[in-house]
Amino acid sequence: MAKILITGAGGFLGTWLTKEFISSGHAVRASDLPGADLSQHQNLGAEPVECDVTELQTMERAAEGMDIVVHAAGIFDLSASSELLWAVNRDGARAMAEVAAKKGATRFVMVSSTSVYGRNIHDVDEDAPKNPSHDYDRSKCAGEEAAILACANHGLPITVIRPTLIYGPGGRYGIANALALMALRSQHGLSRLPIARGGPCGHHVHVEDVARAVVSLATDERAKGGIYNLADDAPLPAGELVRILAEATGVRITTPALPWWLTRCFGLFKPILRRIFVKENSRLRHMWQKLADKKELVVALQPRIDVDWVDFMFIHHSYNNGRLKALGFEYRHPDVRVGLRETVSWYKENRWLPTSDVGELG
Repeated sequence: MAKILITGAGGFLGTWLTKEFISSGHAVRASDLPGADLSQHQNLGAEPVECDVTELQTMERAAEGMDIVVHAAGIFDLSASSELLWAVNRDGARAMAEVAAKKGATRFVMVSSTSVYGRNIHDVDEDAPKNPSHDYDRSKCAGEEAAILACANHGLPITVIRPTLIYGPGGRYGIANALALMALRSQHGLSRLPIARGGPCGHHVHVEDVARAVVSLATDERAKGGIYNLADDAPLPAGELVRILAEATGVRITTPALPWWLTRCFGLFKPILRRIFVKENSRLRHMWQKLADKKELVVALQPRIDVDWVDFMFIHHSYNNGRLKALGFEYRHPDVRVGLRETVSWYKENRWLPTSDVGELG
């Protein structure tokens, strides 16, 4: 049994990591920012501690006596400021790796991202060149490189894990925002949506599989010094992804709209759309709160239109997951089509999304 420190434990992935390490028999210290709710982690048997990756003393206290440091803390928000992204995703990763080495850890596990490869890519493996294009992408790439260098300087073995877009029960960003947006549309009687068929293909990965893979790789001697993509077996065309999200929330896809190739023009209008969507997202939050009050929902999700997220949907992003499978890992959720439907059921059962009784709000 190893002593595991998980940074960012209060987040979506961090919560699943805590569950998975504990169920695998390890002692877990769950760390997150002051004020983060770690009561669920404590109930599972984890030791909750405060840790801010921009504050050295809190990192040193958290890492004291730990065998393995799993660094999952980070900012995953494409609209976050550049200053925040770099302070947490790059500088925080470097500092946490250095602290882990200083405190005698025997392994550092860095949760990075497939975003380091850049955009419009097909079946990319771990040895492909890195070409990040967005502030978030660049900050994650720099954080990965900084952590690798820090570990090399201190002789601390590192394992780097690059998950693609993570979804699943408890998720609040990305696909979760789109689900809330579709549900809001449906509840206001806008139960039809034209969308083009096909489109660029993108990979996803279920949060349970990410947590299981991290536990497996963190404790596998063969994974020392390795880098691993985490992506399921079923890259999904953008049109089919929209269809699944829409129909799961009561919106029916109708006649195909404009062809996907026209989305190449989207980038020309991003500065204008960004300003428009800032105001629109404020209105959507207000509408969602009214819906939540009426339907007695848990206000955990928010409908949101993120320009950079929409832009990401308009490009190919698929990854080779063979290196992880070569170690014997098997996905429990290999097909995102099935996983998304199960995830939507979880959201509805837990009152994060309304049931699909459409049109009530007029």
